[in-house]
Amino acid sequence: MFKTAVLIRKNPALTVAEFREHYETKHAPLAASLMPKLRRYTRHFATAYGNATYSGGDDHQDLDVITEMWFDSEADFQEAMAHLSQPEVAAVLGADEERVFDRSSIRIYLLEDSGDAIN
Repeated sequence: MFKTAVLIRKNPALTVAEFREHYETKHAPLAASLMPKLRRYTRHFATAYGNATYSGGDDHQDLDVITEMWFDSEADFQEAMAHLSQPEVAAVLGADEERVFDRSSIRIYLLEDSGDAIN
């Protein structure tokens, strides 16, 4: 499996509840329908945490969601990204991204698992 992580901040005009609702009910189904060869698409909504050892951050959160996208291969991922870059597809997806995300915050990472999990 080939996996990516996308780190995203919400559109600041939305509340956390509005962001999560729109992402789950509108954006995720739209994005999944536009991405060929997507095998799995998960969203992990984040809330900053702090304690005596780790700072919880300031007034602004670095990210609101970590999205994982899984493909059978890197070639399948590249095919999906090429499809999303087609002008007519990019226009549809981009319009919805403008509603829900701070698009300047979007960062895509290619993930490589280290192997065995530590229990």
